[in-house]
Amino acid sequence: MKKFNVGWGLTNKCNMRCQFCYSKQARDELKECTYDDWKKFVDENHEWIDSINYGTGENAILDDFFKIIMYIRTSYPSIKQSLTSNGYVFERMEANPDYMEAFLESIDEVDVSIDFYQKERHIEFRGQPLAYDWALKTLKFCHEHGKLCTIVFVGFEESLQKDNLDGLFKIAKEYDALLRMNIYRPVSNRPDINQRFILSYQTLKNALDYINEKYQIVSLSDILFGTVFAGQTHLKENTGVNSIRILPDGSICPSTYLITEEYRNQYNIKQGRILDQIVFNEFENSVIPKECVGCQYESQCKGGVFDRRILWYGTLEQRDPYCPIRLGKEFPKEYYQISKTKRVSVHDDYLPTLFFKNKE
Repeated sequence: MKKFNVGWGLTNKCNMRCQFCYSKQARDELKECTYDDWKKFVDENHEWIDSINYGTGENAILDDFFKIIMYIRTSYPSIKQSLTSNGYVFERMEANPDYMEAFLESIDEVDVSIDFYQKERHIEFRGQPLAYDWALKTLKFCHEHGKLCTIVFVGFEESLQKDNLDGLFKIAKEYDALLRMNIYRPVSNRPDINQRFILSYQTLKNALDYINEKYQIVSLSDILFGTVFAGQTHLKENTGVNSIRILPDGSICPSTYLITEEYRNQYNIKQGRILDQIVFNEFENSVIPKECVGCQYESQCKGGVFDRRILWYGTLEQRDPYCPIRLGKEFPKEYYQISKTKRVSVHDDYLPTLFFKNKE
């Protein structure tokens, strides 16, 4: 039976104004589902759900967030649940013991967003004066309660400078957390934002080389980088295949980043038992780009990450924008040594993402 790794944004609400936000416009257009809608969807589709990560917006703003995670844990304990939070979740738990109990019982792992190790820079970047304090309080709480915890940051030119990487690894060491990087994706209607945040191949390569030398690469859950940089052969591109995204209005999209109207019109959680019917043909039956034919990585990389190709070029007929050959570079002559033997996180099978940690 096919099972999905589900990313689920329960709410449009967010208490930050992140400079890079890719989803604000889409979220602002949506009418939110209710708790009863969520519950009915899970009741009718739980057999096809492997994991749920709650992200996009700040889910902890909702009182019903704590109610639904407890319901799912009690009713369907095999479903893994994780939360991506800006740190505000700790404020909610500190004020309400019932919420703390629901969190501790139901959430298996937590992503906490910190893009800059310097408090003032992170606050400015996130547009929220309490952003840094919230994040550290949540990390401390998770560490004290033995929760798997990750510091997640956006990969762009400024965040991948060596001093910032060192600072983030220092915070991660203090709270025994992993680091996870999501490479910035362009926002279609904001060329000014894209110009600042789109990450160059060379900056990314330099950062990965630096991390590989000084720290440790745990997982490259990205079909291009995992294949070309680490020689991994077990990776799959799960976007729209085994990985889906649910928006606050119940729309089911193929990716966290592919949330425009064309992707929102096909499936919705209000359709009842729907997960066994979902087929995003564009991704299920993708064809390797012509320019990749004959490449030494053709059979494994298959052109690279789906959402990057669509967001950069509007089609899967183009190869990944970070393909070294596309950029006139050579493939790395030596692979990063990754000793991954098991799933690091629910994000391993949900997003093209990269995991790091301090050396032991």
